Amino acid sequence: MPRYRFAGFWATVLVVMGMLLIAGGLLLAAAAVTLDMPWGSLTGQAVLERVLAAALLVISGVLTGAPFIVLGEMMRLFLDLRREARRQHRLLRRIVRRADEVSGHNPAVSSAADRLLPRRP
Repeated sequence: MPRYRFAGFWATVLVVMGMLLIAGGLLLAAAAVTLDMPWGSLTGQAVLERVLAAALLVISGVLTGAPFIVLGEMMRLFLDLRREARRQHRLLRRIVRRADEVSGHNPAVSSAADRLLPRRP
């Protein structure tokens, strides 16, 4: 993947950004529960408010970070698919070349190769 280092780099950046957003949601949820909590006089309403705020922060962190992670992984997948297609193309060319060397010029192998490999001028 040396030709596509830029795209690979940005795929990694997107995944890391998504992870950071999810971690930020978790940290903010922890802060919402612990900071500014009336520890001396806990009431059910204060605990419920804090727990709901924490749950919303976790959900918002996941909903914000998950698309970045998915997009980065999709970019990696497309780069991997391109690399695999290039390998298969090289393999097909090598098979045709060896078949031509062994059999002289076998029409069955050539016709299969013509269907699988585009002719280059």
